[in-house]
Amino acid sequence: MSLDTYAIMCATLLGAASTANSELRVGTPQSVLVESEDAKMVVVGAGRKALVVAVLPSRADPAVAKRELVKLADTIKLI
Repeated sequence: MSLDTYAIMCATLLGAASTANSELRVGTPQSVLVESEDAKMVVVGAGRKALVVAVLPSRADPAVAKRELVKLADTIKLI
């Protein structure tokens, strides 16, 4: 797996969600959740040039992961 490609794809997911929300005239998305049969992925924005991503087992609670990722993103925004 190419980490650069993975990062670009995650940024694209968040960007697409932002574009969709803009079309609906609703607020900027803070996160994106992708669920598949065997995993979940949570992508959270961490400022204009950063994001944090967690890949979780399918049994994991994405709400708990999102809470922790938002805390981490808030710390990254301060850097």
